[in-house]
Amino acid sequence: MSVRRVGSAILGRVVALLMAWVWFALGLAIWLLLAHQTRIGLVLASTVLFGSLAILYTHFALWWKRSLAWSGLLGLITAVSLLLLVPLIPSGQPAAHSPISHQFVGNGRTFPRWSLVNNIIPEAEQLNLGFRLMPYVDALFTHEQAAVLRPATAAIYAEIEQDPHFSELGSAMGWAYNEPIGRPFDVGHYYLYLPQQAQEDDTPLPAIVFLHGSGGNFLAYSWILAKVAEQEGFIVVAPSFGFGNWLREGGSTAARRALADAQTKANIDPQRIYLMGLSNGGLGVSVVGHEAAEEFAGLIFVSPVMATHITDSPAFLEQWRGRPVLIISGETDDRVPAAYVRQRISHLEAGGVALTSHIYPAQDHFLFFYAEEQLRADLVAWLTAVDGP
Repeated sequence: MSVRRVGSAILGRVVALLMAWVWFALGLAIWLLLAHQTRIGLVLASTVLFGSLAILYTHFALWWKRSLAWSGLLGLITAVSLLLLVPLIPSGQPAAHSPISHQFVGNGRTFPRWSLVNNIIPEAEQLNLGFRLMPYVDALFTHEQAAVLRPATAAIYAEIEQDPHFSELGSAMGWAYNEPIGRPFDVGHYYLYLPQQAQEDDTPLPAIVFLHGSGGNFLAYSWILAKVAEQEGFIVVAPSFGFGNWLREGGSTAARRALADAQTKANIDPQRIYLMGLSNGGLGVSVVGHEAAEEFAGLIFVSPVMATHITDSPAFLEQWRGRPVLIISGETDDRVPAAYVRQRISHLEAGGVALTSHIYPAQDHFLFFYAEEQLRADLVAWLTAVDGP
């Protein structure tokens, strides 16, 4: 086979692969155009749509020897859309007085502004697509749940889009996606939220260390906890650890490392630090709450998966006897059944833990989004009781 034929074969494969990607991008752009939830999503969809059409038309025009005039027009529209898109892309670096920020533990990293999944595709749009696809790959995630969860999270992200500080953050989800494809995901990232009180004086403040659940460190979590932080004068430290498998090697280290780093950047009262976990984050609370029990004033489990080999152990019960623990879960949770949670509650109470528990009627595993107001009210009431008004 001649060099020319080999080159033609390779070029043909490259073109075929490129066309496959273009068709995929076109389909995704059409869906995003119809289902977008954010301004960036709309402009991004338009940019990709016209860009894909420009490439496809050019390809077929060259094949059929047609005029490229339409290619030029589509390219011009794409360029205009791109010029509109670029200023909308979050910098990842809110203003100096912003209460919320990306932080990285000691390795000099900066936020990747031009990362497609970290920043260019809005987190709200990623979740919207994810919730539409999950019922097809997760037997416990129903279409009915997705139909309720999409508007619930859309409302939260609509609030975020209107906030000049949170909206400038972008997303940390790219690092979560790295884990299943074998790329580095533990980059030392965490969100740090400083309430107004922390910016007004140097008084040491209590802190919540929040461990996210399966799927990644959604910005919506910090948005919801920020409301508690402002009401109670708490600092929030929310580390990212891939998809949220906190039992994986490095999970405990990531949580404790983020807290230690935050203590160098914020005036945290070391006697008033509370460890909180959602869903799989409960595994992290189990481990870290055992390994470093003396560092925390209380534990909070929400819709929790718990490492029962730890939380049921005599050593854990001895560490937390007479000390405050809060458990919140849903009666209709099919991922962490209420019966399982009640068993954990009974065991901890029998071990002498100062336990407060709430099982929300008619709420499932996603009560963090569905029952935000009730969740915040119960968190505030508990924190007020154990930490003082």
